[in-house]
Amino acid sequence: MARGFANVIDYARDELETFDERDVCCVDSLVFSCLSYLRLPQEAQTASDGDECLPIKDLYRSDWFEELCDRTYDPQSSRELLNAVAANPRFREARIMDYVSRTNEVAEQQFSALTFRLSPNSTFVAFRGTDNTLVGWKEDFNMSFKTAIPSQVAAARYLEHVATKTKGRIWCGGHSKGGNLAVYAGMMCDPSTRARIVRCFSHDGPGFSQKTMTDPRWAGADTLVDKTIPQSSVVGMVFERQEQDFTVVHSRGTGLSQHDPYRWEIEGTHFVKDNRLGAGANLFDSSINAWLSNATDEERERFVDAVFSVIEASGEPTFGNIKANWRTAVPLMTVAASRLDAGDRDLVLQAMGDVARAMLPSLPQKG
Repeated sequence: MARGFANVIDYARDELETFDERDVCCVDSLVFSCLSYLRLPQEAQTASDGDECLPIKDLYRSDWFEELCDRTYDPQSSRELLNAVAANPRFREARIMDYVSRTNEVAEQQFSALTFRLSPNSTFVAFRGTDNTLVGWKEDFNMSFKTAIPSQVAAARYLEHVATKTKGRIWCGGHSKGGNLAVYAGMMCDPSTRARIVRCFSHDGPGFSQKTMTDPRWAGADTLVDKTIPQSSVVGMVFERQEQDFTVVHSRGTGLSQHDPYRWEIEGTHFVKDNRLGAGANLFDSSINAWLSNATDEERERFVDAVFSVIEASGEPTFGNIKANWRTAVPLMTVAASRLDAGDRDLVLQAMGDVARAMLPSLPQKG
């Protein structure tokens, strides 16, 4: 990390005021959202279900590091963040409760969440973003033609469950798909739970279809939702034409790496803001979003099924496996693509090209 550049790890290490001294802010939400990617060992899960729950500082055990961090997309940063929060009086006494992590390939669902009890009357609910599995990403794409994907429904029920076990104010948040789940849960939960919500934070989370946002429960979203995206956001720009205002955060990454929350710049207790979106985000909005806005649900579903029929032909369960075994995976995917009918094949190739240009600024732009 470049000197002089503060990120979420620096914030978690250096900002020592307790939550009694300074209330929850957007950067705190990013801390908890990053922690939601941790995989709790069984012993930690059991401890987090007790009456006293598990203080964050008790996660800092060397015999747990591998299981906690090594399956996150950035194990080294995850360990550094865990080290920071375990030592910091702002975070170390927060208690973890109700950890949930499940994947259902039949239902095309990947869902995980955990709750941080900050005080007897303050609670933060964190939803994990998309993991490396194909089923997790397929569920994200299903948002384009389904009004309520399984993880969104699960998120609303989870938030209501936490509300029955806690008192006082509730914040919720997440990164990537986790941000979408936090907003959906906050809007669609029962009235008594919603009345306790202070803020729903979405950190580069996908937006929502117009059909979802026509639900009467969506009224008042502008007072509850706090959305942040990096300047070249791709993930957070999906359906963005239908979502509330957002704040553009400066990231030191390029292309898709800007989605990495550990690259977002922080000054003091605030994100460093950028004045405008970059070319990648604007390209995505003018190409993929433009097509989605004019396509029927049936056309969107056919497109998603076509894309994933190609990816799943690799025979691998995760994108990490595809990358590691690309010599065998890519030929299988190429054969699958060649078997699509001409219309689907052209649409899939065009979409993949637009996504690649948005994610990789060095590629030539169309037009």
